[in-house]
Amino acid sequence: MYAVAVAAAIVPPFAPLHIVTDSRYVTEGLTVYLPKWEARGWLGIANARIIRDVVARLRARSAPTTLRWVKGHSGVPGNEAADQLAKKGVENSEPHQLPPARTEYLRRGAALRTLTQKLGYLGIKAKTFDDTRPATDRMIDIIQDSLRAAVHSPPTEAALWKAVRSKEVPRRMRDFWWKMMHDALRVGKFWSHIPGYESRATCEACGERESLEHILLECRAPGQGEIWAEVDYLLARAGAPAFRRTLGTVLGAPATTFERLNVSQWKGTQRLYRIVTTEATHLIWRVRCERVIQHAGDPAQWATVREIRNRWTAAINRRLGMDQSLTTERLSKYAVPRTTVLATWTSILTDGKNLPEDWIGKPGVLVGTLHASELGGVG
Repeated sequence: MYAVAVAAAIVPPFAPLHIVTDSRYVTEGLTVYLPKWEARGWLGIANARIIRDVVARLRARSAPTTLRWVKGHSGVPGNEAADQLAKKGVENSEPHQLPPARTEYLRRGAALRTLTQKLGYLGIKAKTFDDTRPATDRMIDIIQDSLRAAVHSPPTEAALWKAVRSKEVPRRMRDFWWKMMHDALRVGKFWSHIPGYESRATCEACGERESLEHILLECRAPGQGEIWAEVDYLLARAGAPAFRRTLGTVLGAPATTFERLNVSQWKGTQRLYRIVTTEATHLIWRVRCERVIQHAGDPAQWATVREIRNRWTAAINRRLGMDQSLTTERLSKYAVPRTTVLATWTSILTDGKNLPEDWIGKPGVLVGTLHASELGGVG
């Protein structure tokens, strides 16, 4: 096929071109099969790029082009000489560059009468998309730089996206995490140009332009401060490494690795860090959305500190109960090992020292909280 393209490029377009070849692939491909290949939009056709280039060059010619097949290695002089030239061409280190072909005579896309679900799927897979998104690239850089400063082991971009689908991130919050990493949540400047909703661009509690970082780490309204205090309390009890919390470390939590810990500590402390950080982030976002959307303009209806702490207690204990349920043998290979669950939660349970070594399935097992003494419990 490439030889035909070279011939079409060399021979003047106003001069007749007669191609003699021992390749059925060339003669039948450019005559018998060409209409079918074009009708299906070249989907699934091997060497489609070079064949389309040949077709474009032949159609741009004004003189007739003919093709004739001859049997290979049968003593036809031109065919034998072509074989010898092909062998020399293989040894040539200089690539042969062809001038670009005119493409106005090529059919674009597939004919609807031939398009099937299978062909459509092939087309989607074959299509190249521009994955470059400045906002996403910026967020990935922020995450990697923050983790490099915090734990000295920034994950790759692929590892960050894979971690969003890990077992430590529940399905109900994966879409939320995906949007955060793309910087695609509707906050701040998103509302600035929407008539009637401009006020949502500014934090009602702080009077500052809202951003994801402001919501998760800086806002003075009840929510983020109280929840992160609870998280710090649990992580300190578990012996997790302490480092400065930033937007990058929060978003990178599902992929954070504590390399300084030994294997037994990794099973518990690292997994606990991922769980409590993702749960806290999601709860802070929900509290913010209730304040901004459901109770806009009415601070009297905002959640109180006590209510937020109670919601955190319920959320983290719900995760504890979920983990216990996931150890059942009925889940087979999808089950979470009992040893992993025990290593994750034992250090932060209320009255954990008096519990049996295997407390999974026991009633009354709860996570200790910073504000438990206020509620009459034991922290």
